[in-house]
Amino acid sequence: MDFKKLLNLVLMLLSQPAKAWRHISHSAGKAPMFNEFLYPLIMLCCLSTLLGTLFTHDLGTESFYFAVVKMGVQFATLFLAYHLLAFLVAKISTAYMKAEFERLHTDRLTAYSMVVVLLLEILLALFPNFRIIGWILQFYTIKIVWDGAAVLMRIPEERRFTYTIAVSALVLVVPFIMGVFMSGLSSNLG
Repeated sequence: MDFKKLLNLVLMLLSQPAKAWRHISHSAGKAPMFNEFLYPLIMLCCLSTLLGTLFTHDLGTESFYFAVVKMGVQFATLFLAYHLLAFLVAKISTAYMKAEFERLHTDRLTAYSMVVVLLLEILLALFPNFRIIGWILQFYTIKIVWDGAAVLMRIPEERRFTYTIAVSALVLVVPFIMGVFMSGLSSNLG
């Protein structure tokens, strides 16, 4: 894993989303999206969850067990949230535009649009007091989806606003709902 390449792509998505989407649209296949972007960010989320939990609890066997369980729940949450989100974005894209989209494009739009959500998961796992700032910053997802809809999906200007709001809402809400669901399922493990 080339973390320098990952960092450059993350910074480009945050600072110049349109340029990042042009770069992404020229990459080939799903492997780079998963292996060089999504899975490393999910793993960094899990690592920060483990460290954040260990830092906020007394060190001991029970707190380590709790941290490992919380890390596993975080992984399952983000992994399942991405796949559910990719399915929903593909369905919405097809239904809204009344045209078939290549699944690779909807999967890319989903994965790379999650960048803000994933970075906030990392930040909030280590610094939980920044939660209010995180709620505000997550709305930058709308800008990233807006540019992705134009460059990657080629959604016409007159339909892009509604499409962007729908996809952005899914990107923000699905991981949250999945987190609540997975936390409920795992509440008796810790």
